[in-house]
Amino acid sequence: MIKETYGNMVRYNIAKERTQEEHKLLTRKVGGTGSYSWSHKSFELSVMQMAIIDLLYDAGKDRTYSPKQMLNRKTREAYVLDRDWTVTSIKNRKQTSCGHDEVEYDMYTLYDYDPKTNERTTVYQGKQGEKYANDIELEAAAEALMDIHVALEGNSNWKRHYYDVSTYKGKCGWEDSRHPETKLPCKHHKSAVSEAVVVNYRHKETGHIMQSLYTTSSYYNRPINDVDSYDTVIWDEQDHTEFLKGVGDSEVLDAIKYAIRQMRTESRPWLESNYQDYNQETKEWEFKGKRGHYRLTWWSSIEAEEKTKVLTEINIAKEGEVINGWTFTISGNNSYNQPRVVSGDWQGTVTVYGVKGSEYYDKDTVFKHETHWRTEEEASLVCKLLNSRTRITSHYHDYEPSDKATVYEKEYTVGLDNAYAAICNLYTPKQYYKMCHNGLLGQQYNMECTHTHTGSEEE
Repeated sequence: MIKETYGNMVRYNIAKERTQEEHKLLTRKVGGTGSYSWSHKSFELSVMQMAIIDLLYDAGKDRTYSPKQMLNRKTREAYVLDRDWTVTSIKNRKQTSCGHDEVEYDMYTLYDYDPKTNERTTVYQGKQGEKYANDIELEAAAEALMDIHVALEGNSNWKRHYYDVSTYKGKCGWEDSRHPETKLPCKHHKSAVSEAVVVNYRHKETGHIMQSLYTTSSYYNRPINDVDSYDTVIWDEQDHTEFLKGVGDSEVLDAIKYAIRQMRTESRPWLESNYQDYNQETKEWEFKGKRGHYRLTWWSSIEAEEKTKVLTEINIAKEGEVINGWTFTISGNNSYNQPRVVSGDWQGTVTVYGVKGSEYYDKDTVFKHETHWRTEEEASLVCKLLNSRTRITSHYHDYEPSDKATVYEKEYTVGLDNAYAAICNLYTPKQYYKMCHNGLLGQQYNMECTHTHTGSEEE
């Protein structure tokens, strides 16, 4: 049985080929264990599960299918693949050679190695047979050079530094030794590469089908006795219609129902039948669906991602705009596996006042940095209360309390959501901050400060 991740299903041409954005989306929705930043492992799918996902994704949000309605050529092929086929690696069938300068011989190199400086100089380089007939003669020449240094208190283990044997295959006719179209490396001048394919193994005489020609245990992995009696059959080289002959609908239907049960678990909640949908017009949740008829559970999150994508594009386009002292500022993530989410708001700075302790004790502010007052008078009143507190709680220096509180100025950033951009045209950040605290703006415009006055809306 084939169990692979969604990405591998696409590579093996089992899953439907989609755009890069759809590929990332389905990878996220299938999910996995761990987090994307640490020890993430995507869930594996059976071919039948992949066929159902492809079918329901293409059907869209409002279309549901019963198991019987899912019977089609793709689910029949999925049943056959899960039953009789597996995935293995073979030499890439598209890899070719450039056909230029295809030679192959051993290249001998002899060095004079200086053990004191760890440097070596090339004394000779040529192909086998020109000066040295074989490796033995080359090694003897290396020993002669080495003996000179051994006599000078060198080390006999240094012989490996005095010669080298490499295989020369000529110069490739392709740029970077890769095919200009397939980008596969040259088969002669570079090493052979493999590809993953869907295969099974068929007995030459009896037609018996096997998914593996090895017997395995925790101690060994051995080929079967009659391994040479089986031919390798590659799925994408065959007429699939032949494999579907004799496959009954009842068998496929049972496989579909089994796959659906696995797609409705707590860890893989991919399918739903009865569900709730929010009606934007009536502002109420509506019960929809029919028992035994399924759709993907991902549509709400897909729609939310689409809205976020549109909002992100708007925020990026508005970055840096300035209105009446407000600047549109964005922030967000940019991850390969997750859709980019960029939030933005109109920001402006106002002067506020904080309270801090004395410099003698090099203290930080008495209050947290977020605590501030709109006017210097309010902050001074707080200082007066702190400085007149019971003396037994104070530290003394030169007979005076040494931790007297003082007032200082600081910049504070206020922000408005882009939905309230009209406010930016009416008020500067300083005006907005003052009016909001004085209860002159509606509560829905109050994004940064807290008060109980609801007031009337200022349009």
